Amino acid sequence: MISPYLKILFGLVILLLGLGYIYKPDVIERLNNLLKETLLNDSYVALQRKKWGFFLVLMGSLLLYMGINRIGW
Repeated sequence: MISPYLKILFGLVILLLGLGYIYKPDVIERLNNLLKETLLNDSYVALQRKKWGFFLVLMGSLLLYMGINRIGW
């Protein structure tokens, strides 16, 4: 079973990454240059940024909700 604090941490990271894809693609492109050919691909950032951004925001929000709900805040 995953700790609720770990869910919150991953939720925040994924949520921020998703918002970065939507609102600050230049920051994501700089990150992409650092991680080139390992995790990200230029075509995904350029062509699919909104789709990936909304997906990551959804996943981040879900993980945050699950973690906070588990803690009982």
